[in-house]
Order: sequence, then structure tokens, then C-alpha cells
Amino acid sequence: MKAGDLVGQFGGGWDIPVSGILSLQWRSRAPFAFRLVETATKDGVATITIKRPDAMNALNETVVEQLHEAFRDAQADPKVKGIVIAGAGKAFIAGADVRFFVRNMKSGDLARIVAFTKAGQALLNDIDASPKPVIARLHGLALGGGLELALACDRLIATERATFAFPETGIGIYPALGGTQRTTRRVGVGLARWLVFTGQMLPAAEAEAIGFIDEVVPHEELDAACRAAVLKGIRPRVVKTLDAKHAALASFFAGNDAEHLRTGAADTGGDEALAKAMKRVGAKAPIALRIAGLLIESGSGVPLDAGLAMEMSHLEEIFSTKDAFEGLSSLGKKAPVFQGA
Repeated sequence: MKAGDLVGQFGGGWDIPVSGILSLQWRSRAPFAFRLVETATKDGVATITIKRPDAMNALNETVVEQLHEAFRDAQADPKVKGIVIAGAGKAFIAGADVRFFVRNMKSGDLARIVAFTKAGQALLNDIDASPKPVIARLHGLALGGGLELALACDRLIATERATFAFPETGIGIYPALGGTQRTTRRVGVGLARWLVFTGQMLPAAEAEAIGFIDEVVPHEELDAACRAAVLKGIRPRVVKTLDAKHAALASFFAGNDAEHLRTGAADTGGDEALAKAMKRVGAKAPIALRIAGLLIESGSGVPLDAGLAMEMSHLEEIFSTKDAFEGLSSLGKKAPVFQGA
């Protein structure tokens, strides 16, 4: 029995008519369509906002579809000079919807996970290729897929409250929306390995210092900074000179593969910061680390589209592992125990 039928029966017993909007939807026999993405255009700047704050704007099939539709519309609008992508609530985008992965792994429908990832990559590729400037408005958490989406934008502008991380190898998978590819092209192989292998959480100031994001502004100035960036147009990125700490991390991770780091076999030279970073790698999923390391190394020497294709090519392999199911299903409940299987 449909919800409208139930309302009609209940209301009829009390002589209460069904509301107009529900009555129209009832007669159409179509489900309600909920908008999780909204666009507001002002003075030539289209701001596309993901409105799923209860789930910290996590990406699911509906969000990706509606976001892609909104982006295409804004890009095709001759009145729009540039696009700002934002998130409602406390987060920008806190990654992909883990429940989607777990549900489809349980049912054995890995093809749906592949299709979702393919759709996500198509969206990010369109953002990356846009002739109009695209700005990521980063006011809170940007994790996993959310950070990957931001990296596809021309400019990443954050408040001091924003934080960034790739948590994937700690939940049995790897970044598959360009995280192993666009990160390398922004900060190099060494720092890309550090970020992906450790899941290190970066505050905005540190992310800016290594060139991972472009600008940090006070919260009350964020909208104005995003608008100004649109009006200035696409500009070359400024390459940062690393401080001693990050230069050492970049060199250490560039010189050691995932297995040496995971097993603690890499020589830290007595550096406590490097030893601590290596210990963090040891807690991650072995297969996820191996594949992520391969993608970062191999992808750094090929065009971006080839690197992204490499990410797609290992999806069924990683989501077929016991570690992926353990990591994803344990999230928020307990620390996962990885077996390398």
C-alpha cells in the first residue's frame, strides 16, 4: 500500500482532506524527488551547494548525479563567469557514503560500486576541464572523495577551520576519484605517499604551507575570497618551497615503498617525526597500501587520464578483499583488524 493511500484512509476517517501537494504526488504515482544540490547565481558567480548536512554531505549516487547536472547547467549558462562548489553545514564533503559500499559488498554488487566511481570520476574530470574558473569553498572537513573533488577545482580556498585527509587506506581501500593522481601533481610523489599512506589530518595552515591548497582566509571573508578568485580567472599555481619538516617527509616517503614503510624496515635516521609517520603506515591495510603505492608511482609518469584509468582498474580487486569489508563495516564502531587478504 502506498503512503498516499494510508493518508487518505486515515484522513477520511476523520473527515480531513489530503493536502494539495501530497494529493498531486499521490495521483501521479511517482516518488518525491528530493534535491540534495542547489545552485544560486549572483553577479555571474554560480554557487553550487551540496545540502546533505545530516551526512556531512557524503557523496552518494544521487548527490553525484545532481551535482553533475548542476555543474553542466552552470557551465552552459553564458551569464555564469565562474563556479563555486560548497557544502552546507559543518563539512565541505566528508568523503563517499560508506554505507553504500558496505551494502553493495554484502550483496556482491561490485559493478554498482564501479559504476558509482566511474560517474564520480566523470564529474571531477568535467570540473577539471572546465574553461570557467571553478573554486572549492572549504569551510570544514574535506575528506576522501570530498578532498578529491576539491583537488579537481582550479583553486582551493579555505578557512582556518578546514581540515583535510585521505582516510582510505585506514579503512581498507584507496582513493579512487583522482586522489592518487591529482595529489601527486600538486605536491609530488613523496608528500602524496605521506598523505595517502598515513591518512594524516592536515589543518588548513599546514595544507597551504605545502601547496596542497591555495589560500586560507578568515571565515567571514570566505565568500568574498571565492568570488574574487572567480573574477580573477584561472591562474597558474604557485609552487611552494617546503620547510625542513615537510622536505624531510617528502624525501623519506619518496625513497621508500609501501611495504618497507608498513613493516617498519625503512631507515628513519633516528628522526622521531619520520618514525612516527612510519608507525602510522603500519596500522593501515596492506593491500590498499600496495595498490595506492603502485598508483602513485606509476601514475606520476603518465598523463592524468591514464593515471585515472589505473585507479579504476583496481576497484574490483580492492573491494573484493576481506580488509576492505572489515575496514568499511568497522568505521565508527571499532578499530579494524587487517589481515592482508
